[in-house]
Amino acid sequence: MSSPLPYTSESEALEQAAAHERNGDFDAALKIYLTLAQNDPEALDSKYRAGTALMRRGDLDDAVTLLRQVVFAAPDHLPARTNLGNALLLLGQSEPARDAFVAVLDLDPGNRNALFGLATILIRLGDPGRALPLTARLLQVLPDSAAALTLDADARAPHGDTAGAIAQYRHALRVDPLYLPALKGLADTLYHQNRLQEAEAYARRAIERQKDDPELLALLGAILMAREDWPAAVEALGAAFDRDSNNPAPLVQMSLACRRSGDLAGAIHHAQRAWTLAPTDKSAGNALGAALAAAGEAKGARDVLMAGGDRSRLPAHLWSGLGALQARLLEDEARVREEALQAAAAATLDLEYSAPEQAEQDIPTAKPAQAQEDGRRQSTWESTGEPETLPLFPED
Repeated sequence: MSSPLPYTSESEALEQAAAHERNGDFDAALKIYLTLAQNDPEALDSKYRAGTALMRRGDLDDAVTLLRQVVFAAPDHLPARTNLGNALLLLGQSEPARDAFVAVLDLDPGNRNALFGLATILIRLGDPGRALPLTARLLQVLPDSAAALTLDADARAPHGDTAGAIAQYRHALRVDPLYLPALKGLADTLYHQNRLQEAEAYARRAIERQKDDPELLALLGAILMAREDWPAAVEALGAAFDRDSNNPAPLVQMSLACRRSGDLAGAIHHAQRAWTLAPTDKSAGNALGAALAAAGEAKGARDVLMAGGDRSRLPAHLWSGLGALQARLLEDEARVREEALQAAAAATLDLEYSAPEQAEQDIPTAKPAQAQEDGRRQSTWESTGEPETLPLFPED
């Protein structure tokens, strides 16, 4: 049964809904559009507007349903077909989204929304070469759009035009210094060019804009690992895992960072967590094997290798004994640190007691100290032709 509307005409209702949208009240606008569509199933414009409002609100499946109805009834309804492509793209349905955008461009080759959407999909599908002509057409229409410039850079980087990609990212950031995709893309491209200091700076700027993005945090962790800043890398990767706890990759990288810094207990711990989360992840198994080998556990490392990335094939006693091994490694590390501190303290005391005695032995008897030293230096210079190098003292 249709629902009544408190308006004298459909046009008045549409005007009121548009006013709600301008004021940011999308729920109120959606209610009007849905009521109009229910009252008249042939009212394609109301269905289109309802579908668009649903997409903006994040109700993508419902939006696709309504927009498909519009496109089926009116194949040349380009706004509905374009938004159908947008909704499918947001749902991760790349193939049907691509078909929707191709159909739009067949009818309107300059449609900016379809150019952007199709280029985005082609880059995601690993076909940046076919995306570049689309981004070039888009830039003809929007030459100073940060989004269009960034998309063009996203296509150039994997296609091998790294210099062009960096230039386009920088252009986008001149247009909008806070445009997150450009910051992220530039940081990633500079990282792969081994320009690590710049890459870190842009990654941190991006994280300031979006602190909870696990991909950004993982990128920062990778950059810090390349810079061999192991503690900071572990911190960034740990934050990435905290925000995406179903992804074992940060744990694997944390294990690697700990192993390279000498923290073998940490290396085993993070690898074990990764393999617990993903029992058939070969990279997690390899990380554990490498950590065990570094800890001198050759047999355990060999057992992990023989498991072939499948944790279920690991000897039960090895897995259950990892906790005790970590505890022993932590005790060993604590003992080494304590011994190092004691040795340093003893060396300091030896210096304190030997310094006065040495100073007393050096007191000259025949002539003042400065005159004796000047004479010695002059003699050395005359015999060698070079001034004597001042003595170097050991650093702490």
